[in-house]
Amino acid sequence: MKKSILFTLLFISTLFVGNSFGQSKLIHYWHFNTGTFTMYTDTIHGISADYSDLDVTKAKILYAKKTGTSAAYMTYIDTINVAAADADTVNARMGQIDGNALRARNPSDSMNLLFYIPTTHFKNIKLTYASQSSSITKGQLHQIFSYSTDSGSTWKTSGLSMPSDSAWLVYHRTTVTFTTDTTVNNNPKLVFKITFAGNDTGVKGNNRFDNITVDGDTITSSKVAIENIASIEPAYTLYPNPVGNTLAVRFETEGVKSFVIVDITGRSVFSGTTSGKEFTVAVASLQAGTYFISIRDEKTGLLTSKKFVKQ
Repeated sequence: MKKSILFTLLFISTLFVGNSFGQSKLIHYWHFNTGTFTMYTDTIHGISADYSDLDVTKAKILYAKKTGTSAAYMTYIDTINVAAADADTVNARMGQIDGNALRARNPSDSMNLLFYIPTTHFKNIKLTYASQSSSITKGQLHQIFSYSTDSGSTWKTSGLSMPSDSAWLVYHRTTVTFTTDTTVNNNPKLVFKITFAGNDTGVKGNNRFDNITVDGDTITSSKVAIENIASIEPAYTLYPNPVGNTLAVRFETEGVKSFVIVDITGRSVFSGTTSGKEFTVAVASLQAGTYFISIRDEKTGLLTSKKFVKQ
């Protein structure tokens, strides 16, 4: 019987490691709809993400002077209310609607737009954003990309899916992936940089950015998963057990979690994701017998399992 249970637990581990639980998820998101601001070069500070699966204080955007720029150089970054005609819902997530956008203002020839985007516990990183130039004659015309894996000490360009993008007069989605450089994975020091070219020396004109997202696949170690599941130290409780129609699960912590239910043979009968400290699963359609529910904390990667009986 112990061998049968261990086989089932190892099978559950395989489900978490190899199947849908490694699919892409949102890591960071800026939508700029929570407030307005204007910041000049001598007062600019990091703009924290509106949402982060890791830490909103570490995911930030900074408009910074290039090294060697005179202390007297003056430009600024601010928010703008998106006009109804612009209909900026390009790349909108989490039900966000038209609201504010971020403006990187001219003169921008001595400025860098920096995205601090830690990727701890994630791989296959994808950065997506909507942008618009204020005009052909005044707004910045080209966005040139580079990135750093050491918090900006050194910069690279060769590992990107595209080196640059032209500015657009309507909000346009730009997606950049890190195609060949695996050092961006599971990296708390990843920074993406945009510099501007064309119409960038005047005192008028800007590029507007909105709905900036970073997505990635969760990293799961099969060894860690098997070790965790074999220890059978549940971080949650099930009730009632035995259960009739509805199984309730109560967690000790908040956060996104993935779960799978398998029968005694190891066959998956139900799976999904949840957040918060409690959720319920309708099990009335399951046949009477013994089942295992295994839950992985998406932030820590910890995988735990517990047995229950369906009456």
